[in-house]
Amino acid sequence: MKSYVSLWSADPLNVGRDIDRVAGHADGFHIDVTDGHLTPQLLFGPDFVAAVRTRTTLPIEAHLMVADADAWVEPFIEAGADVVTVHRRGTGDLAATLDRIGRAGAVPGVAVELDELVSGTAGAKRLLLMGTLIGIKGVDLDERVYGKIAEAVGHGGAEVFVDGGIREHTVPLMARAGADGVVPGSLVYGAADPGARLAWIRGLS
Repeated sequence: MKSYVSLWSADPLNVGRDIDRVAGHADGFHIDVTDGHLTPQLLFGPDFVAAVRTRTTLPIEAHLMVADADAWVEPFIEAGADVVTVHRRGTGDLAATLDRIGRAGAVPGVAVELDELVSGTAGAKRLLLMGTLIGIKGVDLDERVYGKIAEAVGHGGAEVFVDGGIREHTVPLMARAGADGVVPGSLVYGAADPGARLAWIRGLS
């Protein structure tokens, strides 16, 4: 399985160090973007993505948990995001937004929330299945996500990733259900050997 490591779980005073700690084992980095509307938090803007871009050549995913995703597509791609993932609630015309992301040079992704269907995501090259309510860290996985993985596999050829509830006992089940990758945070940064933890994830299928 692939791992796009969540920088929300990095030490905020040592992000560069934490990027370096896992860069040799991760497949990419995941940056959560919130505006205080779609979720109550405020997290990470284009300047943060640009700073991360100077530190790594690995792909960067910008996960736009914002009320007006269309306003932020180009700023995040210009800052260095390789994948831009949006929520249906954050855009008035999902197909048009995905097309816009692709035309701007990034991989278009759709985040599928727990109460949403996988269908209706045509045009997405990545499906980011939310395993918990969005904008919340450290809560247990909602097991409905396993069924969503099975539903999403082969859906339009999109890669299937899971974000939220990524734990040592859940990742093998996600792999077994057919997920292509996960977005680990504390599972990696809380490990005694983050590189070994990522190697373990990579070995799952």
